[in-house]
Amino acid sequence: MLAKVSTKDLTKVLKLCEAVADKRASMAVLSMVLININPEKGELEFLATDLDQGFKGKVQGEVEGESLTFCVPARKFYEVIKNFPEDEVLLVKEDSRLIVRDLAERITYELALGDPSEFPALPDFNEEQAIDIPGHILSLLIEKTIFASSKEEARFVLSGIYFEPLKEEGKLRAVASDGHRLALFEAEILGLDKTELSPFILSRKSAREIADLSEDELTVKLAYINNYAVLWTSLGIFFSRTIEGSFPDYRAVIPSTFERVAKVDRRLFMDALRRVSLLVTEKFKPVTLTLNKNELILTSQETELGRSQIRLGCSYEGEPFSISFNSEYLLDPLEVMQSEEVDLKFRDERSPAGVFGYRDEGFLYIVMPMVI
Repeated sequence: MLAKVSTKDLTKVLKLCEAVADKRASMAVLSMVLININPEKGELEFLATDLDQGFKGKVQGEVEGESLTFCVPARKFYEVIKNFPEDEVLLVKEDSRLIVRDLAERITYELALGDPSEFPALPDFNEEQAIDIPGHILSLLIEKTIFASSKEEARFVLSGIYFEPLKEEGKLRAVASDGHRLALFEAEILGLDKTELSPFILSRKSAREIADLSEDELTVKLAYINNYAVLWTSLGIFFSRTIEGSFPDYRAVIPSTFERVAKVDRRLFMDALRRVSLLVTEKFKPVTLTLNKNELILTSQETELGRSQIRLGCSYEGEPFSISFNSEYLLDPLEVMQSEEVDLKFRDERSPAGVFGYRDEGFLYIVMPMVI
């Protein structure tokens, strides 16, 4: 077999294969990429999986010889191609080796092959069940919520993003919560009301892969099929097992009204939160917000190192009021928002607070206060 392919195209596909291949697999074949050579179509098909998620991609090329299937270590093959100095690369199979070289035969790598019969069968998915979504919208649904998902493995239902199609409204909603805060973002999706898409929970790892794959795509296709989230892009098909279980009733924790509202410059508030936490050594970095008329005071908790206090101008007309938060829980939503000025909304010292922005349509953030 002799195949000549674009180094750039091959690098893109192998990067995705290497990302999903199991680096610490008990089965050696799961750390490999399965390659199918199809001379009639002039293409090479690449498949990788860790049994929870997988990727199928294709690269066009000049292919001679017969159809072949073999496995090669995903990471080493990717590293070889990523660092290959030529625009085109030749792939030649000789016995139990894959020869990777340039056209002038000045550069040669030999990679040991694995047994393709040991590679697990991957599911097939019907593209007709998918819905078209602008790539940047799907990426935003993830980026604006994933930070609020739980990092504790024991809370597996909360360790991902809950996708909920609101078909009557024509919107796709993403929700994440770790039990202390909740991030929600929704966007209009054309044709959502005519699809069979149902709610599902996507793991943090898979959500990040989908966000990266979607970000630069004009349009992607998304489906939920047989407990798999499936994404079609220009590079191939990414699929992931979803998290089983029922996502909690997140609507119950969203306050219907807020009695106090303060408007503050988002970037000044972010800078103040970072600086006021410099003397705090605790994991949760508590900070107390005190609201006076047109003034916001940020105060760190007293420690053996001392304490800090920063005053900011803001728009607030209510009664004086103090409430404490984990400063990181306030910084996270501010970093993904776009509004120059944000609204901080409160009920009382022990009730959930909200962060909103006039330029962040569809975004909602709710956070529980700390008791100090």
